[in-house]
Amino acid sequence: MKIRPLHRRTFLRGIGGVTVGLPLLDIMLNEHGDALAFGGAVPRRFFVGFHGQAMGGDGDPLRNMYAPDAFGPGYDLKKATMPLAAYDNIKDEISIISNLRIPYNNSGPGSWNTEFHLGALPPLLCGVSNPDDSSYCRGVTADQVVGDAIGVGTVFPSLQYQVQVSWYLTDSAPYGRDIMSYKLDDGGNVVQVPGQSSPQQAYNALFTGFVPPDPTDALAAQRELARRRSVLDLVRGNIETIMPRLGNADQQRMQRHFDEIRDLEMRLAAIPPDATGECMMFRDPGPDPAIGGDNSSAGGDGFDVNAGYSDESTRARVFSDLVHMAFTCDLSRSVAMLYTMAQSHMNTYAITPSQIPYDQHEVGHSVGSTDAVSEVLAWQLDLFAYLVAKLRDTPEGAGSVLDNTAMVLLYEGGHGLDPATGDPNRTHSTENMIVTTAGRAGGMVAGEHIDGGGLHPVNVLNTAMRAVGVDQDLGEVVGIVPALLP
Repeated sequence: MKIRPLHRRTFLRGIGGVTVGLPLLDIMLNEHGDALAFGGAVPRRFFVGFHGQAMGGDGDPLRNMYAPDAFGPGYDLKKATMPLAAYDNIKDEISIISNLRIPYNNSGPGSWNTEFHLGALPPLLCGVSNPDDSSYCRGVTADQVVGDAIGVGTVFPSLQYQVQVSWYLTDSAPYGRDIMSYKLDDGGNVVQVPGQSSPQQAYNALFTGFVPPDPTDALAAQRELARRRSVLDLVRGNIETIMPRLGNADQQRMQRHFDEIRDLEMRLAAIPPDATGECMMFRDPGPDPAIGGDNSSAGGDGFDVNAGYSDESTRARVFSDLVHMAFTCDLSRSVAMLYTMAQSHMNTYAITPSQIPYDQHEVGHSVGSTDAVSEVLAWQLDLFAYLVAKLRDTPEGAGSVLDNTAMVLLYEGGHGLDPATGDPNRTHSTENMIVTTAGRAGGMVAGEHIDGGGLHPVNVLNTAMRAVGVDQDLGEVVGIVPALLP
């Protein structure tokens, strides 16, 4: 008996309008497993992450402990990249592109002037030059370009998540260093797209598709969700109808999908939720125990090691689980994840093996050691590796979700010449930059150390965009990294 295929847009619908998206099942594919049964290619996904960190410490001639010794596959691991040995040797799925640079002194496409923390960030994110060192992008970012191109028909054409929940320093403000996504409004103006920093709110939006704009209604919706045993219970009848239609492999895939949703719900419940989205958007800049509180010092004896940290390790993993689910359910095909803000003042005491009593930014300055900076980089890379592994371990068609994804992890700086001071060994430099990638969409190369040949980091973004079928350059930076997408 011939089994009628399912459409890729099949959802489980339940009580109260709740819907649950499904993973890509065999029953949705053609007989070869490389296209959809109802026509069209298996969807591709795009992910861009950002960390506010440079590669080395001030005054240290050692550029980094990140780039491998030799180019090519089977690369060696350094202190900063040691997490890639974990997750069943995830380094086989991750490429490192070194020897990249952003031009300074307004000297080329996608360049900046001399004010590092404000000036160098926009060209990195949108590829448009920043001659007066403004802190905001003058062009759209890759997540928006990709979302507009391949996200049509999905619930969320693009998603923006923010792991670091606060600026964490009492005597300043981020001024755009907490933003990594920009789009055009209806009038053609470039506008900011802030990231969602509440895992609970992100979960509600992803699984119910609606968060009431009124703070009172939003709080009531949160409480109602907390009272439910599980969103799966609300679509139980639909589950019981669809499961008998599936083959053994699809049944196992569905059960795994449901188990992951259940596990995600349980871990979300363990994180104290913020009262409302309104609170997160307009939070008090003073110390707030719920989000760790601010520090008046950037490090050293006056640094409060109990402030400036809101368990970003757990928050990052929850957001990673949401990205995984958004991609698996085809709710979104483009995600931007701000792990740590530019010039990040997040506490490193809780995330480094040697318990460094400084914020991330100050590790590069006051500690002034590439070895110490590498402890922070290792924590940051581990968060990325966790998500890569989840996508690799999720079957899809003839491969995995990761096989149909292009991922890019950006870092704020490199290590080398600071154009403002002339110092040759500074963190305030866009020389010797490194970008990390993962995924095999469009034939993108994985598991290699690649020489960037002095190209702009945005050339890596262009490459990843090509890999997901978006034949477009970002801003003023033209072309790809040829060795990354032969």
